[in-house]
Amino acid sequence: MNEFDQIPPEPEAASEPEAASEPAEAPGASDFEQAPEAAPESVETPVAPVFGLTPEEPPQYQAPPPPPGYEPPPQYQAPPPGYQPPPQYQPPPQYGTPPPQYSYQGSGLYPRESSQGLLTAALIFMIIGTIGVAIPTYGIGLAWGIPMTIHAARIRNGTKPNTIGFGVCSLLFVGLIAGILLLVAPKDK
Repeated sequence: MNEFDQIPPEPEAASEPEAASEPAEAPGASDFEQAPEAAPESVETPVAPVFGLTPEEPPQYQAPPPPPGYEPPPQYQAPPPGYQPPPQYQPPPQYGTPPPQYSYQGSGLYPRESSQGLLTAALIFMIIGTIGVAIPTYGIGLAWGIPMTIHAARIRNGTKPNTIGFGVCSLLFVGLIAGILLLVAPKDK
């Protein structure tokens, strides 16, 4: 039985001559005078089973069967008695002599007892010159000023040699006073 079968058929329309004989009603008057229609009775229709399930049965999900030849993995077993884990990795020993340890208090490859004050003044002017070169070049001068200042600090500590070439480059690229002080200081090579 279908829910459309229970709806009563509509009355057939009256012929036009009869409709003309009835008095005309004011528009909207019939809206208030008609009685509300009764709501159609709710009819329970049976639900067709979906994929063989009825609404009373909850869906049962099952895992697919394993492929042929599949064996479940073995369960974890404790190691047998007397089992020793493999030894930890040990790095191979280092051969040869260790690198020399340098001190930054002036006792390095190039001792600086007599000219320590001169090199300190040169380092201070290198720092001032690096800042002075960086300002007009919008920071581009830091690309050569910082490495040259670090090299001057290593000359002062005795880990780098004081050469004429570095003194001339300092004079041209960083500062006039720092370059002159490095040229006047005793040379190592």
